[in-house]
Amino acid sequence: MLQHSFLFGKLLLASTLFVSFSVAITVSSTILVFARDQASSYSATSGLNAYGIPYELVLVPIGGITLPTLNSSATAGNYGGIITLSEVSYEYSDGWYSAINTTQWQQIYDYQTAFGVRLVRLDVYPDGDFGCTTTVTSQGCCDTAEQLLSFTDVSAFPTAGLNVGATMSTVGLWHYPATITDPTTTVEIAAFAPATGGDASDSQFTTTSTAAVINTFGTRQQLVWFTSWATDWAATSNFIMHAHIHWMTRGLYVGFRRVYFQPQVDDMHLATYLYIPDGGRFRARPSDMAAHVAWQADLNSRLPAGSSFTVEIGHNGNGDIECAVNNETVTGVSHCNPDSEIQYDAPADPPLEFQKPLGTGTDLWPTTPSNYTWSYECAAEDTLMDWFMVAENRDAFWHISHTFTHENLNNSTYSDTVKEIQFNQAWLDQNGLAAGKFSPNGLIPPAITGLHNGDAIKAWLDNGIKYVVGDSSRPLLMNPTNEYWPLITNVSANGYAGLTVVPRWPLPIYYNCDVAACTQQEWLDTSGGWGTFTDLIDFHRTTYSRHLLSLRHDPFMYHQANMRHGDTNNTWTFGPVTGELSLLQIGTEVLAQEMMRLTTWPLVSKQHDDLALDFIARMTRDGCGAKLSWTLSSDLKSITGATVSSTNNQCSTPIPVTFPVSASTTATSTKE
Repeated sequence: MLQHSFLFGKLLLASTLFVSFSVAITVSSTILVFARDQASSYSATSGLNAYGIPYELVLVPIGGITLPTLNSSATAGNYGGIITLSEVSYEYSDGWYSAINTTQWQQIYDYQTAFGVRLVRLDVYPDGDFGCTTTVTSQGCCDTAEQLLSFTDVSAFPTAGLNVGATMSTVGLWHYPATITDPTTTVEIAAFAPATGGDASDSQFTTTSTAAVINTFGTRQQLVWFTSWATDWAATSNFIMHAHIHWMTRGLYVGFRRVYFQPQVDDMHLATYLYIPDGGRFRARPSDMAAHVAWQADLNSRLPAGSSFTVEIGHNGNGDIECAVNNETVTGVSHCNPDSEIQYDAPADPPLEFQKPLGTGTDLWPTTPSNYTWSYECAAEDTLMDWFMVAENRDAFWHISHTFTHENLNNSTYSDTVKEIQFNQAWLDQNGLAAGKFSPNGLIPPAITGLHNGDAIKAWLDNGIKYVVGDSSRPLLMNPTNEYWPLITNVSANGYAGLTVVPRWPLPIYYNCDVAACTQQEWLDTSGGWGTFTDLIDFHRTTYSRHLLSLRHDPFMYHQANMRHGDTNNTWTFGPVTGELSLLQIGTEVLAQEMMRLTTWPLVSKQHDDLALDFIARMTRDGCGAKLSWTLSSDLKSITGATVSSTNNQCSTPIPVTFPVSASTTATSTKE
């Protein structure tokens, strides 16, 4: 089912959209979340944060709480949905039960009835209150067995875009297989398959059982999951959370769902020394690039409607000049002046998070040339660069600077960093890459260095670089407040303020590997890997599909050696694709195919500068306190209008609002 999103323009005044014209009860869309503690609450709130849906978290200690004010009048509800995690239950002297007392639960139920608000209960033990009982008396599952979970009925939340029958693992997620005892009030939406493997206690679960239900008690409704919840590590939790979010909100919410699916390829034009074989080197060839152009077109033809996929390439110009000079040595042609690439003796790399004292360091670059002087004809002596100089080839990809020589910038001087940027800018202008689909304000720092070097950051900003790529695996390079925001550098942590750092996922597909055997061996040797290349790919699929399902917009890191295609000595089949595939193709295909197996969502690529602006916009609009309230019909059966507002009714960036149906608006907006 299609959703309709509106982007409300800047300087937003309270704006109302109507789907019909009845006025009755109004309800704020803020979601009320109850959890026992801050750490576990992440599993209940992370999905809301992923969409940008406002919520209020209430931590419930063992001694209980006073409920927040649910409604400010008989016609004004303060919360558009309620989520409870693990029933906020504790073990008391007389047993396990909720720290929300019976009277308070009744207040919540009465509020639901009066304002048409839906309740979601995560990690619940099935009993008569939910129209169910445990399938095996008083037993949960599983110690070591697998019970695959899948949706059986998605009709109650069509805007979620989830596929019926797509199975997900429950290993590590304790759960309670259930049997429905009251079908008049209870409808199954998800099921557990029979257990496979495991010990004797797990072998009791031999039949299909219920994993989640929707209860309808008169006019009150609740969606109940009989499984524990772990969005911090479980792809399954990140998949199934979209059901209750869309059901609870009825597909109407501030925020939007977008999957950005962006591979970035570093080190183009450099030759990479390989992890194995010893002494091996690889540099991408025109045939590799052409193969990826054809593959991109094929992948785009298979992706869901609304998708658009493009690989982004980070370029290092010195690699082109080095190859051109070497070619001239062979051919005797003399276009390159000077007749050498930039060369210097590089010291040992500083520690990863080294913070350089400002003004220190030693220049590594030679004093001459002082600016970029090689000719277009020189650059074209390299067959790879010559391929990119054809506009049709160039425009098959997006492009970004990766510095000229790839100097480690953790201890670099201001002078060296300026040359790294300016030489590459001149080279990109000369060969036409900057005239293509290029991010002029972006940079992939070499090996993601320089982000604690104030001299390097100042050099970037002084030369028009505003947005750089970071590393999502390094906490110091992540926004400490919200994982969906960029990091903005500051003096104390980074040495210089004002640079935007966009997070990016490193993968178990390593920079110095061109074939599967290489990256598998490096995974085993350096990263605690196990088994075969198939195990590595399963890990890759599970780990990074989780991030896509959680709507993280961080791109994925690849390198030029990962684009080796056609002579990899292995034929691979992934879905409809068979051949001597590159590591980039394999890594991308398994994630795209997993997302298509699970959802109907479009997968959209976005080039670096535009993606950085999206990260900044998300942080800005969260700071605006954007909210939605809706108006209910007098019988509480339909929403007749919605009003968007923000702090002081102003925001410097558009605010997205998603509707389950077409709507009209009195405000300035853009419809997607």
